[in-house]
Amino acid sequence: MIRSLRLTLQVAVSALAMTTAVPAFAVPVTGDPVLYWNEVMLGTGYNPGQVRPAAMVNVALHDAVNATLGNPDRAYLGSVVNAGGDTRAAASVAARDVLVTLYPARTAEFDAALVASLALVPDGVAKTNGMATGAAMAAATIARRANDGTFNVVPYTPSGLPGRWAPTPPGFVPSPVTPQQGLVTPWVVGSGSQFRPGAPPALTSDQYAQAFNEVKAIGSATSLTRTADQTASAQFWAAATGPGPWIRAAIDVATASATSTLENARVLGLLSTTVADAVIATWDAKYTFDYWRPVTGIRNADLDGNAGTVMDAGWTPLIVTPPHPSFVSAHSAISAAASAILADAYGVGGNFCVAAGGTSRCWANFDAAALDAANSRLWGGIHWSFDNQAGLQLGQEVAAYALAGTAFDAVPEPATWAMLIAGFGLVGAMMRKRRQALGMNGMTAA
Repeated sequence: MIRSLRLTLQVAVSALAMTTAVPAFAVPVTGDPVLYWNEVMLGTGYNPGQVRPAAMVNVALHDAVNATLGNPDRAYLGSVVNAGGDTRAAASVAARDVLVTLYPARTAEFDAALVASLALVPDGVAKTNGMATGAAMAAATIARRANDGTFNVVPYTPSGLPGRWAPTPPGFVPSPVTPQQGLVTPWVVGSGSQFRPGAPPALTSDQYAQAFNEVKAIGSATSLTRTADQTASAQFWAAATGPGPWIRAAIDVATASATSTLENARVLGLLSTTVADAVIATWDAKYTFDYWRPVTGIRNADLDGNAGTVMDAGWTPLIVTPPHPSFVSAHSAISAAASAILADAYGVGGNFCVAAGGTSRCWANFDAAALDAANSRLWGGIHWSFDNQAGLQLGQEVAAYALAGTAFDAVPEPATWAMLIAGFGLVGAMMRKRRQALGMNGMTAA
């Protein structure tokens, strides 16, 4: 079960949340191949804000590793003909082939990483078979996502109505980005609308007026109420986007924990696909409700019909507003989903740090990092507090669904199958999650 993340301005982040310079683990080519190839992805040619590449790479990695070890896990891709073979060879070719397909301009760099990886594997049948297995899993992954709707064209025209999205300064991009994202085929959940939240507050409501005045004060570029740490948080998370910081955290914790290659593949596969689905669900909400951003609402408060709001035509947020609707917050949904997956795998978590934009930020646990990410969007002036609350809830729901499912799980023992057939117990009880070697339990409901 996943504990509820409560968003609060007063106690949102632990005392450890500060800007500091903390070195991250650097996985060498001689290290775990799953972690190494995630390092390669993060460091070469990858936009960390993009969820689809991370999910594709980690699906291919998981199923390649799984196949070479005799398929102890459920294969995400289903039955793919493969030769088994060496695990490092399979993982390396699987990751390289997906990355080259996604980022052909960086082929030379990915090939160099592949050569270095394969040089560690003795020549022979195991190496050859492993390479063939990796190639098969990459090809299956690429084929699976070839027509997933990522590149479909979905027309969008701003309505011009109060409360609806409108182009935002400074660029005033005429149309919001990726309106098709909410219609993309999910990875784990049933549809992008499966966890669609209720509607955001009406413009005339007291809830809206309260959120309006809150972000107007604390999110302004010239705010007198925002603290130095809140400013640092807003700027950090403006650079730390998408699954990138959470993959970084997973690499670091897995390295410190010395977990197995298969376990690393399972966790990163589940993490990246769950985050990808949280983004799809977020974009479904964004384009369903088409809600305006704080900068638009504050500069046009004379149109909202609410006596509790006052227009400020020159109001500017601390950070630049992204060009898409406000409700719900993607950072909040991604962070809630990712923190739940990591907590399930590693326990609530000890102190950890993530680097982005030339600085590092540290937290006492995964929950604190997720709350920091959510609050940062309010402190930066680009989201209403109800965007963040709804985003946290949505991310938790997507993660709970993923954790209750069987993607990447260990294949049940024969005795478990017998129980299932006989009708004893619930599926969730029988399909228990494999735990890390540390023996840490997952988070419990509160």
